[in-house]
Amino acid sequence: MIGKRNPAFSCSWKVGRLGKSRVSRPFPIFCPVHRRKRATFTMDLNSTDIIIVNYNSTDYLINCLRSVEKSLDGLSAKFFVQDNASTDHVGRIRSEFPQVNLTMNPANLGFAKAVNQGIRQGRGEYLLLLNPDTCLMDDFLETCLGFMRETPRVGILGPRILDHDGRLQNSARAFPTPLTAFFGRSSFLSRRFPRNPITSKNLLNLKSDGKSPMEVDWVSGACMMVRRKAIEDVGLLDERFFMYWEDADWCRRMRERGWKVIYHPKVSVYHYVGGSSEKHMFRSAIEFHKSVYRLFDKYLDSSFCFLKPLVFGGLSIRLFFVLLSNLFPFVPLPPPLPVPDNRAGHGQTLSLSFVSGRGQGRGKIRILRIISRLNIGGPAIHVCLLTNGLDAERFDSQLIAGRISPQEGEMTYLFHAYDKKPVIIPELQREISLRTDMKAFVRILKVIFREKPDILHTHTAKAGSSSRFAALMYNMIGSRRVHMVHTFHGHVFDGYFSRLNSLLLLNVERFLGRVTDVIVAISHTQKQELAEKYRIAPARKIRTIELGFDLRPFFSSQSLKGAFRETLGIDDRTLLIGIVGRLVPIKNHKMFFAGARLFLKAHPDARVKFLIVGDGELRETLEAYSQEQGLENHVLFCGWIKHVPFVYADLDILALTSLNEGTPVSIIESMAASVPVIATDAGGVTDLLGMRFQGRNPESEIRNPKSGHEVNENGFAVCERGILCRKDDPSAFAQGLAYMVTSDIAEREARVRRARAFVERRFDHKRLIHDIETLYGELMRVRNRQSQDGESESEFSKPLSRRGINSPAESASALRHTVIL
Repeated sequence: MIGKRNPAFSCSWKVGRLGKSRVSRPFPIFCPVHRRKRATFTMDLNSTDIIIVNYNSTDYLINCLRSVEKSLDGLSAKFFVQDNASTDHVGRIRSEFPQVNLTMNPANLGFAKAVNQGIRQGRGEYLLLLNPDTCLMDDFLETCLGFMRETPRVGILGPRILDHDGRLQNSARAFPTPLTAFFGRSSFLSRRFPRNPITSKNLLNLKSDGKSPMEVDWVSGACMMVRRKAIEDVGLLDERFFMYWEDADWCRRMRERGWKVIYHPKVSVYHYVGGSSEKHMFRSAIEFHKSVYRLFDKYLDSSFCFLKPLVFGGLSIRLFFVLLSNLFPFVPLPPPLPVPDNRAGHGQTLSLSFVSGRGQGRGKIRILRIISRLNIGGPAIHVCLLTNGLDAERFDSQLIAGRISPQEGEMTYLFHAYDKKPVIIPELQREISLRTDMKAFVRILKVIFREKPDILHTHTAKAGSSSRFAALMYNMIGSRRVHMVHTFHGHVFDGYFSRLNSLLLLNVERFLGRVTDVIVAISHTQKQELAEKYRIAPARKIRTIELGFDLRPFFSSQSLKGAFRETLGIDDRTLLIGIVGRLVPIKNHKMFFAGARLFLKAHPDARVKFLIVGDGELRETLEAYSQEQGLENHVLFCGWIKHVPFVYADLDILALTSLNEGTPVSIIESMAASVPVIATDAGGVTDLLGMRFQGRNPESEIRNPKSGHEVNENGFAVCERGILCRKDDPSAFAQGLAYMVTSDIAEREARVRRARAFVERRFDHKRLIHDIETLYGELMRVRNRQSQDGESESEFSKPLSRRGINSPAESASALRHTVIL
């Protein structure tokens, strides 16, 4: 929240002590009303109050609290989190940190007012003010408290503050003067000539020896320890400063009352710059400049009032250029170094900068991969493999993801084993909101301008549209062209929205299909739909690259047999029929329940349990519906289970009842685990289950006009690798289940063996990585030829045969043959 930590806003006009200050006594404690009364506190001499103001930075805040807990090491402290009406589910704090006193303000009070709120709630002898986007080192509190107790006239102590990449932030400074605008912390002149005498005079930590504490004018409020007796003497923060520069004002008032402000370089904190202010960068810029003017006006001697119009005009001009530079950051930032661990992982990095082919990565193909969110499902597994599995000698790949919804399970844990972690853009989310989506667009555009990737590869609909529009703008005004690749893991043209909204989305995708270099379909059926049914792009522009997974845990899942049943208290004579996936409308769980009721009605003596593995927005609705169907004794809601091979080991039948699918991962996993499958005719399901099993009598079958697949008179078809039934047909589903239970054992086992061999051959993760690397290599060769020959036509608009390039199927076939040998 202390936004001057954002480099884009750091320099300012501020007239220093121009004559005698108009403020001749301490600023009253109850700001903004100037009442001459002192605050009195009941003090706890054995405790420290840790005060954090949060605004839509809860992911950062969780990491911050973890680092503080680690730094406590037995010390007594109370936590006060003042939340200024965040919308990123700050309630999560209560479940993970029950000891935290969380105050959820109904509106954004601003930083100073929220800090004062926390100060009044606490009683500790010392207060530690922290930004939510900070991370303490292990010995921080012990060292700071020891120093404060040994030096009783120190009112405020500021540590050494480091950027996420280990670079020093200039957090100890002299009081600002008019020259600060030109020689401030991150001004152009200070960056270009960092050791000039004016900058050195302003940035006091440049004079530090790195070991000894030194007295300074003021320290950054991103992290400062404050003595409560000094607050009683001086007063609380001036609440007229909504955010920015309130810490400089506080330190000034401390020094006027004889309290020392100390910079201590031997204690460190990492600060992920802009974690709060970047959420609303335009308002942050405006509030920064307003606070600059307030600070100038507060300490301006009356004899210099003629300067006010000049300063106001200068700040207005500066604000204009700051807003412009935040929208189009043409100057690339230097690449960061790795972030120190300090338990800040959990699938999220805390900065939007990443190494992108510069330095050690020079010459590599830079890949910027963007996905809407890392919720539980195949797309998250897919992007994790591609982000970390590409050849590191040739590719520099980074992943950006949005924020998951509260009802969804997340899969960021997949990245714990890898060095590359996803960068989270909270504005990129599932819900449609014009304001939030525009913010996501701007942030993505900033990343593209900053990093200048060679290839932008997007996954899922929301990320695909926002990111490709941003790339289109970049290609129009940027210095180089970025190639665009989009993978359809499914589509939202059917079953998600109203007809009008679906038509609008369809036309948006058709437009984006024209400007996208390559569209990736994950199944042959999906490619046909995209090219022929929905006309997103011509078939020659669509490449079929099937999913790939590390299926070894599923191949060996039988070693876990019995454990899942034991946790449920179910014996091995009970039939377990499960459905795995999100509890959302498109998965059509109501058909699953309706089919289960029909199956039980036809087989009243059957010992069977229907398991719902997953969670989501419809859980309460589906629980009520299952009871309405009289299934309360036969249905178990299991929630999300991370280790799914544990589930498949005891599952007898895997069901899928979706209205729309890409290539469902649950079917692939169950086939690998030798679990029989029954599924609806949705999207790429038919590619997984295969053709109608030739052993059945074709005369007994009729053609389903909707799907084109052959089903019998009961609405289901026996396929090579599973049972296929009509969509939204509970009776067909029940009949298919009955067939699976009563059919010949040898036939069932043969179908399962064919399914296992199929997924082992087709969905290996090494094949996926090979296909994607081949695609990227072709794209770069095309660009090189275009730059040399001046071609205007995209090479990927030509058929593969005209370019002398093997098709993905041929490449995959060659690789599979090599692996088998």
